[in-house]
Amino acid sequence: MTIQVDIAPKELLVVEDLKTHFAIRSGLLRRPSAWVKAVDGVSFSIREGETFGLVGESGCGKTTVSRTILRLQEATSGSVFFDGEDVFGLQRNSLKALRREMQIIFQDPYSSLDPRMPVGDIIAEGLQIHGMKDHNKRHEIVSEMLEKVGLSPYHAHRYPPRVFRGGQRQRIGIARAL
Repeated sequence: MTIQVDIAPKELLVVEDLKTHFAIRSGLLRRPSAWVKAVDGVSFSIREGETFGLVGESGCGKTTVSRTILRLQEATSGSVFFDGEDVFGLQRNSLKALRREMQIIFQDPYSSLDPRMPVGDIIAEGLQIHGMKDHNKRHEIVSEMLEKVGLSPYHAHRYPPRVFRGGQRQRIGIARAL
């Protein structure tokens, strides 16, 4: 006798009816006179192991959705759960830990990379922000991430606008997110 068990991957991120509206203020007292609905009723879920891309026209709210999920912007309404936890109910220290687990990879790699910083510093910046003080370990991780996205460790000392084409810049953004 054979018992067959289907184990579906768990839902890692669940977004339900997410809304982010911005007030248009006018008048002497700067009271809201109208609202811009940047995100209005977005719902989706991502299961463990899935790759997910949020695509759309310029100005359609992709970045606003991402920033709202990470609570870099406040939602008007809706809910977001990451690994079963209510993101909108997290305290500051838990929120910082969440942001280590989720990253935004921007559509336009050119505008998201500081042209005054070498690639290695761009990638290492997140490691420093999240408390990795060991310079050698950061250097090792930067080299590993560059190789993971198909670039060479020697690229760590190069500057984005001078050396890299669009696809390579996108890879740098992905290495930074990883």
